[in-house]
Amino acid sequence: MKKLLVTYISSIALVFSLPVFIANLIGPKLDAPKAEPNMTESILPTEIDVYFADEGVTKSINFEEYIMGVLPAEMPASFEEEALKAQAVAARTYAYYKYLNYMKSPTLRSQQHPDAPVCTDSTHCHAYYSDERLEQLHGKDWIKKHLDRLKSYVRQTAGEIMAYDDEPILAAFHSASAGGTTQASGDVWGRDLPYLSNVESYGENEKAGYISTVEIGFEEFKSKVMEEEPEAVFSPEPKEWIGDVSFTRGNYVDTLEIGGKPIKGTKIRTMFGLNSTYFSVSISDDKVIFTVEGSGHGVGMSQYGANYMAKQGKTYKEILETYYKGASLIKTH
Repeated sequence: MKKLLVTYISSIALVFSLPVFIANLIGPKLDAPKAEPNMTESILPTEIDVYFADEGVTKSINFEEYIMGVLPAEMPASFEEEALKAQAVAARTYAYYKYLNYMKSPTLRSQQHPDAPVCTDSTHCHAYYSDERLEQLHGKDWIKKHLDRLKSYVRQTAGEIMAYDDEPILAAFHSASAGGTTQASGDVWGRDLPYLSNVESYGENEKAGYISTVEIGFEEFKSKVMEEEPEAVFSPEPKEWIGDVSFTRGNYVDTLEIGGKPIKGTKIRTMFGLNSTYFSVSISDDKVIFTVEGSGHGVGMSQYGANYMAKQGKTYKEILETYYKGASLIKTH
């Protein structure tokens, strides 16, 4: 963690070298004791500002308690222990990554929440549930059965993050990848990161609704396409509306030609509310039908893939270092 610790260590070294410097000025007879820096302190923040999207307010909460609220909001409590620990580390890493960017420059701050590094909107950052909200959602029996156990996984991994080249990674994750592989970040967000490349992933079909279908009437289909591509042309024969398709390195849809216009798979996913960009298209008598596999953007750790690995006896360290290729699990203190 050379880059992360350089400022921290320099500051400590300056503070603790002052007594020795003064002693040398006074004379050799003054035997001042040498103080040692306390390296047990974590470089992670003690608290983090969180924008609560449902309330429209920003609150400062304990950093590890924030992770305790993210874990049950993002991963099913019924998952294996090692998968849940992997999720805790991924959530902590992501929050720290966002925190560092927020502190570096105002230009890196989100327009959705400029006064906080993270928010509780799961479509933008991570979902977060307080203990009270979890009880409202799941009931007291769920709280008794799961909450202390989930919090213990956060405590057991306290201070642990994933790092690449001595920097915290953008620890993206998603529900379930498709086709036996994850997506590379460059194919989804336009920027390749070495630790977010295509990785083989299995066990996703254990997710309920792993295969889903979306059916859209012809008029609604044309209307949605025209909103995004006003120059699209639809012939009288609907089966001619769908043209060539190109694929990403992970075999997800990169672009699909609709009405003679190539449209990004990520945009099509948003337009029609698809679970992922791993889809095929068919035409019936009166509808366009999308058949979709997986759930989420497909980048980084697959949660169902992680749970499958945990069932096979893999540790959370092995899970994390599988999905974040080339990154390492490190302790920040």
